[in-house]
Amino acid sequence: MPSLDPITEALMDKGGAFEVVTRNVLGRELRVFKNAPETLSDNIDSARAYGAMEFIVAGERRYTFDTFFAASDSFAARLVGDYNVKPGQSVAICMKNSPEWMIGFVGILKAGAVAVLVNSRGTAETMLDAVTDTDCVLILADARRQEKLIEQGCPVPVILSDKVDDGIVSSHPVPNVTRRADDNVAMFFTSGTTGRAKAAAMSNRALVTGTMNTQMAMAAVFGKMAAAMGMDLETLRSTLPQSCSLLIVPLFHTSGCSSMFLSTLINGGKLVLMDRWDADHAMELVETEKVTILSGVPATHWDILRSENREKYDLSSLMSISSGGQAFPRNLLNTLRETFPKTFIGAGYGMTETAGSISQATGKVLLAKPAASGTILPMNEVRIVSDAGDILPVGETGEIWVKGATVMTEYYGRPDATKAAFEGDFFKTGDVGYVDEDGYIYIVDRKTDMVISGGENIYCVEVEAALNKHPDVLQICTFGVPDDRLGEKLIACFVSSGQSLTAKGLEEFARENIASYRVPKRFVKIDTPFVLNAMSKIEKTKVREAYLRGDYGA
Repeated sequence: MPSLDPITEALMDKGGAFEVVTRNVLGRELRVFKNAPETLSDNIDSARAYGAMEFIVAGERRYTFDTFFAASDSFAARLVGDYNVKPGQSVAICMKNSPEWMIGFVGILKAGAVAVLVNSRGTAETMLDAVTDTDCVLILADARRQEKLIEQGCPVPVILSDKVDDGIVSSHPVPNVTRRADDNVAMFFTSGTTGRAKAAAMSNRALVTGTMNTQMAMAAVFGKMAAAMGMDLETLRSTLPQSCSLLIVPLFHTSGCSSMFLSTLINGGKLVLMDRWDADHAMELVETEKVTILSGVPATHWDILRSENREKYDLSSLMSISSGGQAFPRNLLNTLRETFPKTFIGAGYGMTETAGSISQATGKVLLAKPAASGTILPMNEVRIVSDAGDILPVGETGEIWVKGATVMTEYYGRPDATKAAFEGDFFKTGDVGYVDEDGYIYIVDRKTDMVISGGENIYCVEVEAALNKHPDVLQICTFGVPDDRLGEKLIACFVSSGQSLTAKGLEEFARENIASYRVPKRFVKIDTPFVLNAMSKIEKTKVREAYLRGDYGA
């Protein structure tokens, strides 16, 4: 276990609020919270105690915890009574961020079903793949996604999102089903080098542990604050406002669902939703709703910092600013510190298959070593492993393996992929990095060919496969280059089999065949074929270097 501060250590010790024990979980020896709720639904139910406190703000619509749970209970009753959904069956959510998304999620769990979180920004084909690959018996969708799915020939029944909270109380009783800690409760999608998304199946234990990790971190922070101010913890809590988060990231992401939605719900916070990203509107919401937590990607933070109207808004309610999905650029960190000197700044490293964070960097930890991705969370165990399978010492670079209760159970329906992803109790992340003598983890490369742009994971092999469908593409090579706003941006260099295909023409083809966030930011036509290596593959590193040198023009 990583070295801990005294307050966190006390929380995790025997008799502590977050006492940790070791148990055999599906054949893996893991550290778990001794007094964790059995299921995520049980964990969520604890939030009913917040009653009339405000929970969701979405435009003119406002939900208290009471009204939210009334709607989710009614939906759960309909799932069982009207649609005959059985415990353990899969129900997909395919819609943009909305109160109905969250009501649907909690209702699906209350019915004992498994929530399948479909990437609603994908194409009709990829959405249908996700639904069919996970054996869904029902889909909850908004009108736009329903139309796409039907056009694609979707054989699974669809409930429109406006039926989730239509004010009609179900005549059926609220379900009372029994589920276990190691039963699957949700599936998140993560792309792989096969070009088709895989469903990472998460157990109740995994997501409960994730939310409790957040609760424990908050308890440690409050404990340190109380000690520094010379007061007891309850007195300090009584002086603090209700936490309020601006929800920017998609709910189908682990960060959106676990880190934002579930943590806010269980901890009695408030969520403010945006229909689409706009920096000025975001600042307006920070001012009017007294937002305390702003979590996004570098692009969203840069948009606020560079807005000509920033000084018009009162942003003094902000207490925490964090960035996920990619490394925190040093220039962004410095600018945020200068602009918001009293705000707590944080970042982290994690992935879909680990229910979010593997390491965290906040406050002094982040400032001490900004190039690092923080320190390893106490419930995780990390190894750095060589290509030969040897565990490497401190400071040496290799593949990052992680072990913990938040790691996925399996890639659903893909036993071969699941087997390949694990070595004993450890999940092989595919990321390359090292741990220093102080326990900080650094991410230096990816074994998988992936670009993170604006917080979105873009797998080059998927983009290349789609662009190769154009009859005039002879060779295609995509890669990421640094970008101040997006973190990385995707570039496509291609060789055409004829003169008729232009960069503009391939871009138009891409927009018709790829989800918008995966479309490369620049297309470059190359006159001579790429040099291939001994394995008959394009040497992508050399192409990228040539592009950065300017060999392919401005």
